[in-house]
Amino acid sequence: MLKPLFRLFFLSLLAASLLTFGQKQYPQNYFRSPVSFPVSLAGSFGEIRRNHFHSGIDIRTEGVQGKPVYAIADGYVSRVNISPGGFGKALYITHPNGYTSLYGHLRNYAGTIAVWVKSQQVKKESFAMDVEVPEGVLKVKKGDIVAYSGNSGASGGPHVHFEIRDAKTQEIIDPLDFGFMKADGIPPKITWLKIYPFGDNSMVNFTDKAALIPVTGSGGSYRLKMADTVKLSGNIIFGIETSDNAEGGLKTGVHAIELTVDGQKVFSQNIERFAFAETRYVNSLMDYPAFVQNGRKIQRSYVAPNNRLGVYSDVKNRGVLNFVDSKAHKIQYVVKDAFGNPATLVFYVRSHPQANTGGRPKPAGNQGTQLFTYKSDNKFERSNLKFSVPAEAVYDDLPFEYAVSSSVPGSFSGVHHLQNQYTPLHTYCELSIKTDNLPKNLESKAVIVAVGSGNKFASKGGTFENGWVTTKIRDFGKYAVAADTEPPAIKVINIFPNKKVKKQSSILVKISDNLSGIKTYRGTLNGKWILMDYDEKNRLLSYVFDDMMKPGKNLFVLTVTDAVGNSTKYEAALIR
Repeated sequence: MLKPLFRLFFLSLLAASLLTFGQKQYPQNYFRSPVSFPVSLAGSFGEIRRNHFHSGIDIRTEGVQGKPVYAIADGYVSRVNISPGGFGKALYITHPNGYTSLYGHLRNYAGTIAVWVKSQQVKKESFAMDVEVPEGVLKVKKGDIVAYSGNSGASGGPHVHFEIRDAKTQEIIDPLDFGFMKADGIPPKITWLKIYPFGDNSMVNFTDKAALIPVTGSGGSYRLKMADTVKLSGNIIFGIETSDNAEGGLKTGVHAIELTVDGQKVFSQNIERFAFAETRYVNSLMDYPAFVQNGRKIQRSYVAPNNRLGVYSDVKNRGVLNFVDSKAHKIQYVVKDAFGNPATLVFYVRSHPQANTGGRPKPAGNQGTQLFTYKSDNKFERSNLKFSVPAEAVYDDLPFEYAVSSSVPGSFSGVHHLQNQYTPLHTYCELSIKTDNLPKNLESKAVIVAVGSGNKFASKGGTFENGWVTTKIRDFGKYAVAADTEPPAIKVINIFPNKKVKKQSSILVKISDNLSGIKTYRGTLNGKWILMDYDEKNRLLSYVFDDMMKPGKNLFVLTVTDAVGNSTKYEAALIR
């Protein structure tokens, strides 16, 4: 008989092995936390978002900026990326154990890193930069302060975006797998079930429409709010909406989803790690129309022919299940969070008789103007439109729908309706639109625009040649040609000509453009370039006084240029 102490030890090992079954083992005590306070999450790894999975964890910083950010282990700074959007000010540290850590949305860098980064910006005369740093230039030790938390880039509030990557493959791995948070015992939630008829003559509850069914339950045990048996027939796809909240409301994310029919596994996915090259396939994993329409995050248990995500296993017939007999079938979903806590949804389905020929549902929508195949290049042309969709730009063969409507105010073409906003595109496609009554003097200002609600324009860029404007797009929708004739706007916040600035420490300026977007900006003091941070989401340029601001009179000049060459200049003498 096992002794009590040994039995307890054995059971602990068994529990740990079950928790990580099917998952690669990661070091648990090698890294320290990137912050000095308990990790509380505002965003979790693998969250379903439009066009991408969330690639790390977002660590709350108590709503403020300026918290120290620490190197999680010895290593060297291998990359510095600074951009007005995205991760803003980001830092990459490569560690000797084969991993790279990333820290994003920083306010500023620390110590020798800050000095080196500024020297590179001055050398390139550019705020934005993406530089690979040679090994040995910027070494760090575990626990060194490498930066301070901020809100830079495309951030919705102060926090630290933190990632761990495989240094060799550059795959992103859930940081929670390295023990950055204490494990909780709270299972995920399952809130909705969706059942999709797939193909002609397939039905759910005698209709050809997908059925969205609410789910009820708690403590990891869930069932349908309605009767637990759903009537269906033919080829069927299932999907669920699920999420996870840990103790204290901390979001930890859902790792795994498994689907069984009558006890047989037919589908499994595990978002423990993924490559950036795969991330846009999230648009195929989720119910894209439902997400665009109302933000609902239904994860489909279906793998489209051109879905190259590497998170799937044990998938039968791409997740398309056939029900034609009259038997009841037990369907079970098991969802697990990052700590292995399970939640289960159980329900039953039974085939109803197929409708006779006259009563069978017709496929929804029309059959399209032209079939686009995912395997090969597709070209669609009209007298005033050329549209090239390369192979693997769509996730499945697509009956492409096209229409054209009259021009709208401010446009120089008709409005071309390419499919609809509810169908995702994976790769860039070339679009050319023939102009209509475009004046000669506006040819260099012409761009292709997406036409939104209220006929609002969003520039997609483009070049004019022989009456056509050509650009690359990555979304279906409505498109036309417009011309950007207005230069960027410059709005100064804390300066004016001949202002005495001895009691202030910075220059703040807002810049904006009405259509084609800001392409470049350049600030100078007394004819020499100065470093101005650009916060794109707030359209804010800022220059913190350094030794470039001399005592006495200084001439500040800012020139802002948009994507079609319109330019605005602001000048002011500032006295210090």
